[in-house]
Formats: sequence, C-alpha cells, structure tokens
Amino acid sequence: MTAKGCFSYKNATVNGFNITNQLQVRVEAIDNNVAKIYTTDENGNPLPMPVNVSLRTGEDVNVPVYNNEFLIVWIESYVLAVGGVDILWLHNQKQQAFSASNGITAFSL
Repeated sequence: MTAKGCFSYKNATVNGFNITNQLQVRVEAIDNNVAKIYTTDENGNPLPMPVNVSLRTGEDVNVPVYNNEFLIVWIESYVLAVGGVDILWLHNQKQQAFSASNGITAFSL
C-alpha cells in the first residue's frame, strides 16, 4: 500500500484514481462535511456504480450506493473494494489545527 495524497472537504479539488483503462473512481466534496465517491469512464463521463464496487467503513459497515454514488463524511475512515479486493483506503487522520490569540503560547506533554 502506498500513499497517494490526501483529500479535503474544504476545497473544490476532485481526486481521482484509475482503476482500469475504462474505469476511474473520483472523490469530490459536496460541502465541508460530506463528499461523494463516484465512477467515470476515462474521459470523465459519469458511469453507474458497478455492482462489483463496494465501500465499507473502518468498522466494516457497508455503505449503500445512493444515486450511483457513495456518500462519505469526514469523521469516518473507509475502504473501497472492487471485486472483493480492497484497492483504496481513506484514512481519517482525526486531527485538529490550533489557532490562538497573540500572547498565548502552546505546549505538548
């Protein structure tokens, strides 16, 4: 398994993965909390979700297809499988960025 980048719910960048010569998987934010995973052909034309593509949470709960897409949220981790083989992992990093007023100093224990 190799890292292939990261995804943000806060911008309009669409991340894509070439699964086969004719099938791509794309991840696109809907808003700051929800994104969609959908399939396209090599030219970016939307495709119906293939029956052999599945998504499950990090707790092994299957995510249902809704309007030919999987809907995901930022608080969960996911695994995408094709033909029962895990091919893509979306890891929630469960991090927060700190900002503080001037004069406030930070420390870690």
